[in-house]
Amino acid sequence: MVQQRKRALLLFSFFLLVVVMVSVLSVNLTGNSGAFQVAKGANLIWERNYGGAGDDRCFYAANAENGYVIVGSATSFGQGATSAWVLRLNQDGNVVWNRTFSEGVGSEFRYVAGLDDGFLLVGNIFLSSGGTSGCAVKIDEDGNVMWSVTLEAGSGVNKLFSATKVQDGFVFVGLTESAGSGSSQVWLVKLGFDGNVVWNKVYGGLMDFAGRGVALMQDGCYLVAGYTNSIGNGDYDFLALKIDAAGMLLWNRTYGGVESDKAYAVASAVDGCVIVGDTRSQGSGDSDAWIIKIDLEGNLVWEKAFGGSGFDTPTCITPLSDGSYAVGGITFSFGNGLRDFWLFKVDDGGNVLWSCTVGRSNYEEAYAVVQDTADRFVMAGWTSSLGEGRYDFYVVKIKACA
Repeated sequence: MVQQRKRALLLFSFFLLVVVMVSVLSVNLTGNSGAFQVAKGANLIWERNYGGAGDDRCFYAANAENGYVIVGSATSFGQGATSAWVLRLNQDGNVVWNRTFSEGVGSEFRYVAGLDDGFLLVGNIFLSSGGTSGCAVKIDEDGNVMWSVTLEAGSGVNKLFSATKVQDGFVFVGLTESAGSGSSQVWLVKLGFDGNVVWNKVYGGLMDFAGRGVALMQDGCYLVAGYTNSIGNGDYDFLALKIDAAGMLLWNRTYGGVESDKAYAVASAVDGCVIVGDTRSQGSGDSDAWIIKIDLEGNLVWEKAFGGSGFDTPTCITPLSDGSYAVGGITFSFGNGLRDFWLFKVDDGGNVLWSCTVGRSNYEEAYAVVQDTADRFVMAGWTSSLGEGRYDFYVVKIKACA
């Protein structure tokens, strides 16, 4: 029987919210551009687009048995309203099934994770008041809802971007503007495997704090990556928070230069975490990919900037079976079109092993990369080069560019 939880809102007034004021140790960086070869065209195995006459955008992908699951938002269905959309694909990119979910005045899925008995979908519901609520949905292998929960830190804007499976449930990360100050705070929610809320906490201070990615560390704690303009060295800086299993803040750090540096994703390493984002403080272009590795205490191990003369930004990172990392994102500097999918592989020392692009004549943006086999990868995002609408979901399978 489907277990529906109408609201796990925790609609406390602001003074009852669990808010951890963050006083961050800042790391000032002068720049370290890594040796970088110009990205070349990828070895394309297949490409697929999915969508209708509207605006359909894929935000994430995950491996599934004999295929993949991709999620995002679509306006091609439901009389122009934005619906959360999930598709299951086989290994050739053909659709096995697809489902749309609609709540409020619109909804979206921003993240998906494969589970032993289905998939975890993470997203947001747009409200008629102008606010936003987070949502989590567990579905089975056929796309049927097992449970769903709506999440808020308070009234106003509450957005979820990502999640990670932990020993006793799931941890979700995002931002909230529920304080009413006009600034955002890092928002973290822990659910049990049954979808019940374990804790719901907010971390921040003056001005903006945002959480964009979360990873389970080797010591059992959680590393949140994002950005802040409240403290640090520049406009925005990379932000890292280490949180224990009870939601207590253990330490926090910022990393950056004199201009804007924003982190969007994080991956766990044996001896710490690797965080990716973009930088305007260093590098050779309008914005470059910036990758940093930190140890379990937040100390900087290494940092590298990569890119060309234009705007280049990573949006995702995936640990690989050989101990390296696949970093995916968007490039204006390389490729065929106005912007293209960008994928590069870095070793555990931050050295680029290869770099490639996929794209056509217009706009392609990548937001997920999954490893299919040792030398094959699936990337997902959206395209304006194919399809009949403004944007379509766009998925490619490529062979390593080494």
